[in-house]
Amino acid sequence: MKSAVKRISSIAAVSVVLLVLCALLGAAMTPNWQVSPLTGDNAGNNAGNSGNSLANNRVTVAAPDTAIAARGQRTNQEGTYQVKETTLRIRLAPSVTVDAVLREPVGATGKRPGCLFIHGAGTGKAHTVYGDIASAMASAGIVTLVPDKRMDNYSTFQRDYTAMARDYVTSLNVLKSRSNVDASRVGLYAESEGTWIASVMTHDHPDLAFMILTSPPVVPGRRQMAMAASNYMTYIGAPEPMVRNVAKFISMDFSMLGLRYADFPAERYLDALTMPLLVNYGTEDLSMPIEQGATMLREHAHQAGNDNVTVRYYPANHQMRVGARTSQPGLPLDESYTHDLENWVNAVAAGASADDWSTPMIAGTQPHQRLAVPKTTTPGLIRSLPVLLILLALAPLCLLVGALGSLVLALTHRRRRRGAQDDRHGSFGAGIAGLLVANAITVVASMAGLLAYLARPVSAALALRNDASALSAGWMALRALALLSIVAFAWLLVRFAENRLAREPEHLPAQNSAPVVAAGFGHCLVLGSLTFSAMFSLVSLAFWGLFTL
Repeated sequence: MKSAVKRISSIAAVSVVLLVLCALLGAAMTPNWQVSPLTGDNAGNNAGNSGNSLANNRVTVAAPDTAIAARGQRTNQEGTYQVKETTLRIRLAPSVTVDAVLREPVGATGKRPGCLFIHGAGTGKAHTVYGDIASAMASAGIVTLVPDKRMDNYSTFQRDYTAMARDYVTSLNVLKSRSNVDASRVGLYAESEGTWIASVMTHDHPDLAFMILTSPPVVPGRRQMAMAASNYMTYIGAPEPMVRNVAKFISMDFSMLGLRYADFPAERYLDALTMPLLVNYGTEDLSMPIEQGATMLREHAHQAGNDNVTVRYYPANHQMRVGARTSQPGLPLDESYTHDLENWVNAVAAGASADDWSTPMIAGTQPHQRLAVPKTTTPGLIRSLPVLLILLALAPLCLLVGALGSLVLALTHRRRRRGAQDDRHGSFGAGIAGLLVANAITVVASMAGLLAYLARPVSAALALRNDASALSAGWMALRALALLSIVAFAWLLVRFAENRLAREPEHLPAQNSAPVVAAGFGHCLVLGSLTFSAMFSLVSLAFWGLFTL
């Protein structure tokens, strides 16, 4: 009885030590930055723009109506003209030619303002993307050009925004060369990822007449994604450690996969915002810094001597569409969106300056950006994706080696038990075999449970589905399994110590037949493999914050 109490006390003490060590290791693997709630302190600096409506560096709309108008101007309205569509072929490189859809207002007199459309992330065909926006603008007297997105140098892993900007400049020159287009009144419309490309173009071509930025991330992609992913996790009700895991993962070096564009220095290109600027955000968009982004763009434009920056917020998603927070086919645009675009472009083309607007510079639905974009994304102890993948692979790999070794031992040592000495040198020590099996079971259960759990918040985040109850229950179950793994491993270590102590000379019985932990190369291999499997499993669980105190 006394020995059992002593063993239980030892297991409890070792478990506590392991728990503390795993918690400290998990903290060391966490970057020294985190995505935090947006406040006046981290929203940005007030540049003192004329007409700014910033309260404690947060955006406050001046009016709920998004309408845009300039004093003394009557602009062509949507539907004024019939629209003529023409498919052009544009050569971007000696062996690369893309389609482009030109939309022109039929019967519009004189040289017209023009707008080139720049695609966001993913694929983009001229005949399937921006059709409703470009057609609406053309019906208000603006010549629009939507080229295909060049895909031979664009993939999930490799993107060169500077090269893409050069391709769009080729299309821009095609638009400027049209006989019914006033080259001095041609500008850009860009969405999301395309706004980085547009920024590069304005940096190299400051003579652009205007720029429309819809859902611009403004900051480098890694920082924007850190905020976006954390926002998604918070929205779906993920436990706080899972929200913090976003920082661990996104901060890593992904150069093994390419993905260098994640650190594209977007802010470097914001010093040339000298042209009239229209910034649009959807207040239902969780992926963009809808307040910080607008504030930064206004600040950079002001520093470049440009206060002609209009900001509009719509109760819409990332693509300015209503009916769902996520991108889905067939969703309609916000009913005011294209009208506002056309009124703004036509007014700017007619010469509207910062002081000419009769409508507020910032208007629409009041935005509320929950989380701030981090200023840095310095990684923690695990700095690269390969290291993380190796860590996650070590536990199942060692478990596999141990399982195969156990199978070989079972097949080759099924024979002969010819005495205590032979048995002692052909099997594990007392109690060790059962504990190895227990640790193997906890490794399988915890790693499988972890993978199954990680799939749940990813699925919920992609669908923007609140899943707080299931995620909380799953996290508690996963933590219980992690603690069980701690206890199983502690028990194994205690048995190791007991068996070692039993082999000391003063503890040996007269016949010198002390139990051993394992004998023979095969047994040592199985013992080591399963022990290291349990250890690496605990380290993996520590990475995901399952031992946070």
